[in-house]
Amino acid sequence: MGLKEFRFDEVTINFDKKRVPLSGAQREKRKGKYCYYGAQGVIDHIDDFIFDGTYLLIAEDGENLKSKKQNIAQIAEGQFWVNNHAHIVQGNEFCDTRYLCYLLNSMDLPTFGRPTIATKGFISLPPLFQSGARSHRSLSQSKILQIQYNRIFGIAQGQAGLRTI
Repeated sequence: MGLKEFRFDEVTINFDKKRVPLSGAQREKRKGKYCYYGAQGVIDHIDDFIFDGTYLLIAEDGENLKSKKQNIAQIAEGQFWVNNHAHIVQGNEFCDTRYLCYLLNSMDLPTFGRPTIATKGFISLPPLFQSGARSHRSLSQSKILQIQYNRIFGIAQGQAGLRTI
């Protein structure tokens, strides 16, 4: 069996349609305990959440896509809200969410002349899995990565729900 390349949308479940932007004035009236994420992380805390679980947030736009001063992909966990400046996805049966985070942050992503990324097929991922059925080897490697990630960043796990690989 050979290795196969996958488009990003073939290994993810996209939740962008559930994002809801709130203006600063709206957020000011809705202060609370839930993280409100923008393109590069938590920008506020509000009184409600849209998402509950482990998700991958990918900066959609901004100068950081060119400068790469921060990682463009981050793991958000728990209950939180995301605005329209961060794509929100989860890995599907072909790829672990945390592995996708690691992969995206290690790649030189094209911005097509302007600092913006569109997730619908925006990138062709390098060969990750055996062609055909799920690759247990790839899934095992992803699990090993997750264990190493948890060991390295275990101290920060209690922080605002945002973890960068």
